[in-house]
Amino acid sequence: MTVEKEFLGGRKGRMWTYLILLALLVVGALVANLVFSNPTVAKDGVKGFLGLPSWALAVITFLIGAAIFWVGLRLETDWPEALGAFLIAGSVCAGQIMIGWDRFNVGGLFVVPYLIPIAVFLALLMYGMKKSV
Repeated sequence: MTVEKEFLGGRKGRMWTYLILLALLVVGALVANLVFSNPTVAKDGVKGFLGLPSWALAVITFLIGAAIFWVGLRLETDWPEALGAFLIAGSVCAGQIMIGWDRFNVGGLFVVPYLIPIAVFLALLMYGMKKSV
């Protein structure tokens, strides 16, 4: 049995992984900037996306992320797992925003809503490292 000594691939695989994650981070920063600079336009844009209700986009993103994560568990490379975990954590964050960000302030701690998507992302990455081929 061979023990995996590298996470997210070798030198070339790691380079592509970091480029993909960088692109996702830039896109996420642009979307966050749009949402925080003009929340009414962002809210109306999500409501009108393909004529679907606002919660449907988060559910679709979750399902796509879960499928990518599941496929990534069957591949040797680890970047699909990281991408799937990122999409799942993003949909969890979107669900928190739709439910109400303040409802997740457990015990008056305002940091808890921020920690939930991070914990989901890290838990999925740890699971992927353990179960990966």
